[in-house]
Amino acid sequence: MANHARGSERGMKAGVAPAAYTVSVAERGRLVLPAEVRRRLNIRQGDQLALLLQDDGTVKLQTRAVVARNLRGMYKHLANGRSVVDELIAQRRREAKMEEREIRESLVRARRSAAR
Repeated sequence: MANHARGSERGMKAGVAPAAYTVSVAERGRLVLPAEVRRRLNIRQGDQLALLLQDDGTVKLQTRAVVARNLRGMYKHLANGRSVVDELIAQRRREAKMEEREIRESLVRARRSAAR
C-alpha cells in the first residue's frame, strides 16, 4: 500500500470528538469503509490497513503510514546517545580498507610469482 494517510489521527484537533461511522460486517467478515472515510484518508482499493485489538475491546484501524509513523523512534532509547548509522558507516569503511589491503597483498604475491 502506498502511504496515503493524510487525514490521520495526527490531524485531529484537541478537544474535538473524532468522527464516528457505522460499518457492518458483510459476507466472510468483510468490513466496508464509508466513502467519506476512504476519501479523507485517501485509502484505495487493495490498500492494506492494520487492525489493532485493544485490551478494552476497542478496535483500531490504521493505515500503513500511521503505523510506520508510530513505530519511528520506538527503539531509539537503545542507542544510548550514539548514532547507529555512524557506527555502521565506520564499520563499512574499516571493512573496505581491509579488503583493499588484501587485494594489494594478493597483487604483490601474484607479481612475485610471475617474476619467478
